[in-house]
Amino acid sequence: MNLLLDTTIQIDRITGSKERKKAIQDVLQGHRLFCSTYVKGEFYSNIVNDLLTLFGLFLLDKDIGETGKRISERIFGRSQRRVAKLYANILEMCGYDVDEIEDTFYLYIDLIQDEFMADIEKLLDTTKCARAKQQVILEDKVPYLSRISCTKAKEICGICPFWERSGAQIRQILEEEDIDGKVIKILKKAQNDTDQYRGRNCMILGDTIITIEACQNDEKLCVCSSNKKDFQPICNAVGVVLEVPDYTWRNFK
Repeated sequence: MNLLLDTTIQIDRITGSKERKKAIQDVLQGHRLFCSTYVKGEFYSNIVNDLLTLFGLFLLDKDIGETGKRISERIFGRSQRRVAKLYANILEMCGYDVDEIEDTFYLYIDLIQDEFMADIEKLLDTTKCARAKQQVILEDKVPYLSRISCTKAKEICGICPFWERSGAQIRQILEEEDIDGKVIKILKKAQNDTDQYRGRNCMILGDTIITIEACQNDEKLCVCSSNKKDFQPICNAVGVVLEVPDYTWRNFK
């Protein structure tokens, strides 16, 4: 089986708990693995950006406890969960030695970027995603992510040509009743205004883009994601198989 890994899988197979990593490894074992520059762009904008934000919080006074408090006070939503997991990994790597944390951050910044391509046979570039070209830059020993401005006003990638090639899939998705209403609304508006495919809307359409990348590839790719709720209706609509790790261990206390 050929699996196109989505962003949830790429993040969790690097930063997840032992149980989560095992569940992902079980579903990936023995298959050819693919990814895409669109997923890489999401990866950098989410987990890599979160890691650099966490490093900034730590550098405020280089205190383990205070950094933990700031995570709960200054970071919210999904980012808070990702940052908390990253912090746990950093502390585990350095043995909770505050004198080793800063060096561990630099090591982990390199590690998390290198591990993205681990066991990946091919990186698809169907969208020419500009966010995938971001780089971690050091300035006075403080790392930051190079800025990419994704807006409707300026075309900096190949997302519009991608959607132009996806007319059949768009029609199939618009006929599927279980697709998220936000996705349907954007796709309908974009039929008369292709600028709607860019900027924030491109991020909302992320799961749809990844699924269509799998659908249009000659390798007959399946999508692998832990986000069954959002991916399953899209995969059903365009005829792509969805593979989901077995996380039933979470139900046991």
